Amino acid sequence: MLSLLAAALLTKTHLTSIDVIANVRRAIAPASAKTRWDDTVLTGSAEFRGVSHGYKLQFKSSGQFCQAIDGKLSQTLGFDGKNHWQIDSSGATRRLAFEDVDRVDTVLFLLTDYWLDPNAPVTCSAPAQSAKDGLYTIHLAMKVSGLDETVRIDAKTWLPTSAEFEIAGSNTTIALSDWRSAGSIRVPFVTKVTDEGLTDIYRVEMSQDASRSKQSYSMPVLSPNDIAYDASVPSEVEIKRAQTGHILVHPRVNGKDVGWFILDSGADSMVIDQSVADSLAMPKIGKESVVGVGGVVLEPFRTASSFSLGPATIQNLYFLEIDLHQLSDMFKIKLAGIVGFDFFRRFIVQLDLKKPSVQVDSAGDYHLPRGDWTKMEFSSGNPAVQATFEGDHKGWFRLDTGANGTVTFHSPVVAQMHLLDGKQTTAAGMAGVGGTTEARVGKLAWFELGGHRFANISAIFSQAKAGAFADRYLAGNIGQDLMEPFTVVFDFGGSRVAFLPH
Repeated sequence: MLSLLAAALLTKTHLTSIDVIANVRRAIAPASAKTRWDDTVLTGSAEFRGVSHGYKLQFKSSGQFCQAIDGKLSQTLGFDGKNHWQIDSSGATRRLAFEDVDRVDTVLFLLTDYWLDPNAPVTCSAPAQSAKDGLYTIHLAMKVSGLDETVRIDAKTWLPTSAEFEIAGSNTTIALSDWRSAGSIRVPFVTKVTDEGLTDIYRVEMSQDASRSKQSYSMPVLSPNDIAYDASVPSEVEIKRAQTGHILVHPRVNGKDVGWFILDSGADSMVIDQSVADSLAMPKIGKESVVGVGGVVLEPFRTASSFSLGPATIQNLYFLEIDLHQLSDMFKIKLAGIVGFDFFRRFIVQLDLKKPSVQVDSAGDYHLPRGDWTKMEFSSGNPAVQATFEGDHKGWFRLDTGANGTVTFHSPVVAQMHLLDGKQTTAAGMAGVGGTTEARVGKLAWFELGGHRFANISAIFSQAKAGAFADRYLAGNIGQDLMEPFTVVFDFGGSRVAFLPH
């Protein structure tokens, strides 16, 4: 039976924030329930990226979790109480930061009761309200970023039915249903996460007490077992510079020469052109939403038995299929693909844009010849470094070898810092995956990267409403012109980069 206090709350037609949240707490974690499991494990199945997978979510009462999606496009997400991490479908590990942390927490916290814990990195609030269409509303604010997530609560059961949030103009919705007991708390046994037309479904079939398990919630140390490095092959690889300024490399896919690839540290996956993948009869599997300059598009994965660039080879690699004809027209050369995160994660890549030259080294025994390493974080697989600029501002910027020019400021930073105030600018368009978007071009007094100050440079100020340049987590995107004074050494596996002056 309900306590008198709970019964009184349920009979109100207009509830305060305290009322709503208190009722949700009682519904998810009843005070009368027995002592909860310290570790809980949920197992079942998942429809992930359009492919059937196994599913496991293990979590502690203090908030740590590890969600494993096991199959051809597997992914593991973890939180050790301090750091978030991921093992992607290629088997590469990385610590998560920026929007990646919010994308994980906004979903995973709702699959447990941790979002209601005062120690969680979220703040719950609910405006005084009456039920509308049988639902109440709670807002979750991420304590670090301030991202707002709206959670809808069933007025009869006081259990969440759905949630939604927006990142860079991309809307994500979460449907929560089939709530059942897992020890002393209730959790949703069916969860559907939809982001720009792509829906992943998690179905729990069993809950168990895992208090005696030895589950580690820390990011594992994994060494790629899908690579080979032939030291007898020169480490400097064949390159070409496109008329746009981009660096192109000439790899082999499945042992065949298929043409030129863009070397792009800002690509969060490997990419292959649709016509090339078809010519190699590369199998299709699943699909992924791809955030580009103009928005989001859905593309399938294609699988290759091998990818080789100079002395470096990766076996059994997944590519995203993207029609690159628009970029090929822009580059005035047929493009076969893009070399992105999976390659950079496994090898040391040195880029000298002044020569130009590209060198690929084995990560296991590499030693920096001079200078010091600079810390990198990752934003959706893209490397980011801190830089300072006009007005003594400091921010994190994507380090993007796939972008020519100097620096592009993201539209939220342009607005928040009033970067266009008093500037003479001209209109510009920006093209990429997903279409085109508007921008302004103007002079920037100075920008400092890797200890080098660039004075009176031309910069782009994005006006995008959605897509990569509407990202509010990073200040902007650093292109090739600001890397030219250096030999840039990328060590994705070590989350670091070196800027070695010429």
